[in-house]
Amino acid sequence: MIVDAGKIDIASSYIKANYTTVSVGNGRDDTAASQSLLDSIVATKTGQTPSMIGNRLQWVVDFTGAELGTQGISEIGVFHTNGTLLSRTAFPNTGVVASNDTITFTITVEVN
Repeated sequence: MIVDAGKIDIASSYIKANYTTVSVGNGRDDTAASQSLLDSIVATKTGQTPSMIGNRLQWVVDFTGAELGTQGISEIGVFHTNGTLLSRTAFPNTGVVASNDTITFTITVEVN
């Protein structure tokens, strides 16, 4: 068993410090533990340091329609600065987002 202090240390010293890139894409397949990339990256934000509550990390990231282009998006991933994928979530395609509109994503990861 990993004790609470260890979970918080892993979350803050490793994940929070290194997993600061969030990308969205328009891939269409289901998520699998073996994945190492998004299917088709559309936009990327770097320097996205998550907030922490205990052993939970939370990234809140905004993308504008101008950043997303005209194909819509259907996947989001959190990446290490070295390119390692931590988490990928697939969802129904957003469709075209007006260039002056904003989509906000909240991603929560719990170290357990």
